[in-house]
Amino acid sequence: MPRSRRELGRDFTRRIYGPRALGCALSALFIGTVAYQGGHTPVWVWALMALNAFCWPTLAYRLGRASADPYAAEKRNLLLDGLFAGFWVGQMALNLLPSALLLAMVAMNGVAAGGASMLRATLGLQAVGVMLGLAAAGLRIAPETTQLQMISCVPMLGVYPVTVGSASYRLAVQLAEHKKAFKLISTLDGMTHLPHQAAWMTRLGETFEQCRAGEQGAILALLDIDDFKSVNDSHGHLVGDAMIGRLANLLRAGLGPKAVPGRYGGDEFCVILLGVTVSQACEQLNDIRKRFAEWTDGVSPAQASLSIGLVPYSRRYASERDWLHAADQALYRAKHSGKNRVWLQELPLA
Repeated sequence: MPRSRRELGRDFTRRIYGPRALGCALSALFIGTVAYQGGHTPVWVWALMALNAFCWPTLAYRLGRASADPYAAEKRNLLLDGLFAGFWVGQMALNLLPSALLLAMVAMNGVAAGGASMLRATLGLQAVGVMLGLAAAGLRIAPETTQLQMISCVPMLGVYPVTVGSASYRLAVQLAEHKKAFKLISTLDGMTHLPHQAAWMTRLGETFEQCRAGEQGAILALLDIDDFKSVNDSHGHLVGDAMIGRLANLLRAGLGPKAVPGRYGGDEFCVILLGVTVSQACEQLNDIRKRFAEWTDGVSPAQASLSIGLVPYSRRYASERDWLHAADQALYRAKHSGKNRVWLQELPLA
């Protein structure tokens, strides 16, 4: 079942909490070093630094999780990260290395979360923060970086990019898995969870080419529920849907692992059988036909039978469409020779 935007947003908030907490703590190390060496740092600046380093990550996390739209809330939090970073750059009097490092890391978070538009907004708020920080620090500018200040930047340079890269990698793997799952789902019929007609026809074309190249043999079958319209008319569409689901389950369970069953449309199904002889294919499909005819839904006495047309591959077929047409002819003969039977057409009709 697809997840809601709120659930996905809460996951996003959870994933960003760890990197933010680490980044704030490591930033406090070099911001504090600059403040210590600069001297005359007011108490309120130290208190604000502690709040930003150790309280803000948890507050942002809780605000995001509690929001009706956690993703939008977390993007706002990232913009605040940009504002805070700019403020600390101003407070550090534009000390070159710590300032460049802090602005770059926060900008990286912005572009990773929202692309170019988020980057532009982050840079704008960083500029506002720098002006606020400079104003609060008395417009003092001291770009020189001492050796101790450079050393205090090393943990941020060494640890934070690796942490963010690791988180991005895990997210990329998860997205790849989701993409693969969505691609699979897009090929399935919603009711039966078998390949729908277009997906099955693609597989039929591939199988035909493999057979023509001599790589394998294959047998094609079309199945149709006899008098299905009368079942719907007499017992209702819910019973009809239950029959379709029952047939899909029989095809999944009753054929070999190499078989490719699909829903051709309505009450008609299609199967590519690989790695079996004609007699084995007939036996398997006859067993499915018998089991289907014996089934009831436990509430309604409705029963139905199957007509099946079965055609092995032959080089006489010019294309998979010709092969499929032959299977359709075999199904027609099964229908018009009494129904509830398998009609095997081993050679193409002249």
